[in-house]
Amino acid sequence: MRDFHDYDSLYIKAGVIVGELCLVSAFLYLLMFMFPNAMHALRGTELYEDRVRTVFIIANLSYLLALSWVGIVLDKRSVFIESILKNTLKISTLQFVVMLTALYLLKIDISLTFLLIYSLWMFAALSIWRVFLRLVLKSYRSHGGNTKKVVVLGAGSIANQVYNQLVTNISYGYKFMGFFDDREPENYKVPAELVKGKLSDVNQYITDNDVRVVYCALPAGDDRKAVNIIRYAEQNFIRCLIVPDFRRFIEKKVELTFLEEIPLVSLRLEPLHKFGNRVAKRLFDIFFSGIFLVTIFPILFVVLGTIIKLTSPGPIFFRQKRTGENGRDFYCIKFRSMHVNKEADTVQATKNDSRVSKIGAFMRKTNLDEMPQFINVFIGDMSIVGPRPHMLKHTEMYSELIDKYMLRHWAKPGITGWAQVTGFRGETQTLEQMEGRVKRDVWYIENWSFALDLHIIFLTVWNMIKGEENAY
Repeated sequence: MRDFHDYDSLYIKAGVIVGELCLVSAFLYLLMFMFPNAMHALRGTELYEDRVRTVFIIANLSYLLALSWVGIVLDKRSVFIESILKNTLKISTLQFVVMLTALYLLKIDISLTFLLIYSLWMFAALSIWRVFLRLVLKSYRSHGGNTKKVVVLGAGSIANQVYNQLVTNISYGYKFMGFFDDREPENYKVPAELVKGKLSDVNQYITDNDVRVVYCALPAGDDRKAVNIIRYAEQNFIRCLIVPDFRRFIEKKVELTFLEEIPLVSLRLEPLHKFGNRVAKRLFDIFFSGIFLVTIFPILFVVLGTIIKLTSPGPIFFRQKRTGENGRDFYCIKFRSMHVNKEADTVQATKNDSRVSKIGAFMRKTNLDEMPQFINVFIGDMSIVGPRPHMLKHTEMYSELIDKYMLRHWAKPGITGWAQVTGFRGETQTLEQMEGRVKRDVWYIENWSFALDLHIIFLTVWNMIKGEENAY
């Protein structure tokens, strides 16, 4: 039995930790110099020096505690920058909480503003440091360093896809060694010269050639042949990865869960299905909508409400039943932009629509007619960002015509959304336009992040300032 301890990974993690410990102390020292009064003690005294040493110790220990909780992902073969930034945010936040708690318990009086600035600086510094290290590591692997030898079980179409990924993304640091399959050469879906032998030859091959990773890409039904190979590999500290053959069901990232001992594969990944993400999004909605409703909205209500009343008989608000989260109906509130008409709940607004009033045209062009929907957000019917809610007639009609249309209701509808800021706002004249909107709505649900919400809000505000051609 051979020792396959991954010393390269240990060296990478050690380098990350040493560098970040230096950043922890360096930035703390720099901020102490920039804010000499942050510590509520007289500089130059023994008490001040003693407290400074204690703060430095707490900062380093807090970082190490946060790091042990969050971990390091830089050494992994495939890591997205978003994961790196998410980890650094967790570390910075946890370090701040631990430092604040420790300083309070030790009765060390230090400025809260100072600690907040320090945490923000640490987040920025750790992010830049880790992204830089990741780029260096990818370059190093691209030039042949830190490689791992790989074999693939199978010689079919799935195995060929794995091979193409391994040889195309050389920054992963994998060295492809060959395929192994029991089928006849005329049935190969891979270059025949790359097939090194039968499945019975694998154990000896990985022993003789220092193979570190085994991909099992055998078709359904043949994967049982890999059981002995996987058992042998794991006994020799060789990583085994299963490539499942269910592409006809799944086209994107999935989530693996368990029902007791039964593995379950979700057909789609939904970040907002996680409790923490839902709480964060809801808190932001309440905070943002609450501020808007007590500051800007009263002014809009008085000004626009007065103009609406003077220029068009009828109520200030237009309330329409629309489809919400999980198919639940709710009343969506808007500033009335049309003259009162019987087709408001059935016929979509079109370009140069005679039903739209003059003030209504301006409000629709600038999105001001949507502002009362902050009330819907505050009471929980809507979110600031999400798929736009459709009238009930459209839900009934398009759910029959468009595949996956109802998936857009797996999240709260929004005042603005990814579809709206990417060119799918306003009237949908063709089925293809609605399909494009639905596709973007589903993409948003499957790829939600807080940063994406902020990005959509920024684009929405920008579009309001410059005006939109499709808003009528």
